[in-house]
Amino acid sequence: MREIVVSAAAPDGTLRTTPHSVSIITADDIERSTAITVGELLAREPNLNLQSYFGGDKRATIDIRGMGAAAGSNVLVMVDGVRQNESDLSGADLSSIPLSQIERIEILRGGGAVRYGNGAVGGVIDIRTKRGVGKGPQFEASARRESYNTNALRVSGATRIGAVELRLDGQRFDTDGFRANGDVSARDAAASVRVSPTGRFSFLDLYGRVAIHQDTSGLPGPVSAAAFASGTAGRRATSNPHDESRTDDRRFTLGGQADLGAAGLLELRWHYRDRENPFVLGFNPSIPLANQRSAIDSRRQEVQLRYSRAYAAFGRSHDFNAGLEMFSADYARTENGQSILDVSTRRAGTVASGAMFAATTVRATDTLSLMGGLRVDRFDTRADDTRFTSGDCRTVNDTTLVDVDPGPGVVLVPVPIVRQVDCVNAYRRQATQGGTWRNHALELGLTWQARETLTTFASVTRHFRNPNVDELLLATTDLRPQRGLTFETGMRHSVSDSLEWSAALFLMRVRDEVFFGADALGNVSLNRNLAEPTRRIGGEAELRWRVTPSIAVRASGGYVIPKLGNQGTDLPLVPRVTASAEVEWSQPAGVRWALGARHVGPRFDGNDFSNRDFPRLPSYTVWDASVRIDYGKFQFSAGIRNLFDRAYATIAYSGGLYPMPERNAFVAVRWTP
Repeated sequence: MREIVVSAAAPDGTLRTTPHSVSIITADDIERSTAITVGELLAREPNLNLQSYFGGDKRATIDIRGMGAAAGSNVLVMVDGVRQNESDLSGADLSSIPLSQIERIEILRGGGAVRYGNGAVGGVIDIRTKRGVGKGPQFEASARRESYNTNALRVSGATRIGAVELRLDGQRFDTDGFRANGDVSARDAAASVRVSPTGRFSFLDLYGRVAIHQDTSGLPGPVSAAAFASGTAGRRATSNPHDESRTDDRRFTLGGQADLGAAGLLELRWHYRDRENPFVLGFNPSIPLANQRSAIDSRRQEVQLRYSRAYAAFGRSHDFNAGLEMFSADYARTENGQSILDVSTRRAGTVASGAMFAATTVRATDTLSLMGGLRVDRFDTRADDTRFTSGDCRTVNDTTLVDVDPGPGVVLVPVPIVRQVDCVNAYRRQATQGGTWRNHALELGLTWQARETLTTFASVTRHFRNPNVDELLLATTDLRPQRGLTFETGMRHSVSDSLEWSAALFLMRVRDEVFFGADALGNVSLNRNLAEPTRRIGGEAELRWRVTPSIAVRASGGYVIPKLGNQGTDLPLVPRVTASAEVEWSQPAGVRWALGARHVGPRFDGNDFSNRDFPRLPSYTVWDASVRIDYGKFQFSAGIRNLFDRAYATIAYSGGLYPMPERNAFVAVRWTP
């Protein structure tokens, strides 16, 4: 609990003055964990729930505090300060974040609305990648072999040349997947440079990064409840053997920091992302493949200017943060081919936003700290729905002779004919949606350090979430942003050097929550605002205990009551109970054993707002075991996931389930010369 915190600003840089529920995962924690994907790692944290379609990080989402099916738009994922959530419904692509590159992860529940803005509702997952070079060049290579013909290779290297640090990372991942047509083939490459001048410019720290992610994957789709219950063959089957997707993702970041000493720290960052995603969904063998290809093309850029300063007043240290942000994005989605008359469609959207924020944390006394922050945000968006049609025609009046005699004779009568000529086939607008919204976020918090090892906190956060481009393209005419409040209180206690725990309680209320579904009269399903506010009440707790010098235990649990207005029904895809536990046993000679379990309670189907239309997804508990051996410059590891071969699914829509992998194993080796 004495870890330095980046996501939630605090004068002393620690959790002691952070008025939110925070979890921190370090690189050492990652090495000790039985998880081998980012999603699995995060799902072990209290009140975080994994929603995965096919078992890996591709098309997986992490829910915080019961956001349900809309978690991809209500939980922010940041990597090195850059937002990973797209402007559409795809959310953040966890598969583009190699687990081995992560230095630390900060999970901020219920906060971040002032610092991060749009979408920081359930919370923020802030991932920091490895950087910095010690003495001499560094190199690392690793290989992993898993079930389902899965292979992963990764190499990374870093060096320092004077004031310049260079780092290169590359990764290759291939798998057949647990299910038929569940294959994934991914390639990642990244290069970064950091310049830390000496002499008169030693206050500067400049950096740049280029990252490329490419993958191809199958889309096996759901299985029926009968197929799921029939056994392994039914769960591994697919009714969509030809559905597929490809992603080409390019990211560029430039930035720099200026350490102005007592005047503070100034940071400027520019980020650009270009993503192409062609796919085939719902393949029909009676239609030519070219007429079924669809694609998403999106480009976005953002500029961040941030300032922070620690200052002294009344004999105590305080903290001030402020920032300006500008964001723009273009999005286009083509469906049913490119130029099929009256069939091909193109949905295009633009987003532009600007925001400013300021926050401060003040030590009122030696034990009492107050935090306050305000964010003002303007969001402009437009979405056009177009169809490839024929138009701009010229009308021509002609005549033709028509035989009107029914007998053997011929009687010709001139008949006028109106023809359309010189028609132009083009995409023409069918509907337009969008608007300009002004939102503000607010955070107020208090922490009281009764003893050096005991901290209590309380906070209130006003947050918001704007509809994204995908939602606008299939929406009611009055779709608008959602706004809400989160009240939170909790405690952190370091009982001793070997035992520490934390717990928090929260109440979240959201007005105009954006969801996809029919209205109260059962009309056509659209993206709309819920007529009644939603309410989520719950809490989470975490325990870390070094039982003996060689045995460590970590346990966590979360509970959420996710209610829809006055109806009293639970929100879909939200388990009330989540829990996890890990036991680590370290032996001499560098041998470390780990056993972990994750439990998720029952949830309602993603399209079941009434809680009676479809069967509930049953609860499940998954056990994982692993062993790691350090031998000189090598590290060997092996493990079994889903040890007791549990059949389960994390997601279901309208009775269709997405089965998760059954018992599987892996072996891996890492070399650090």
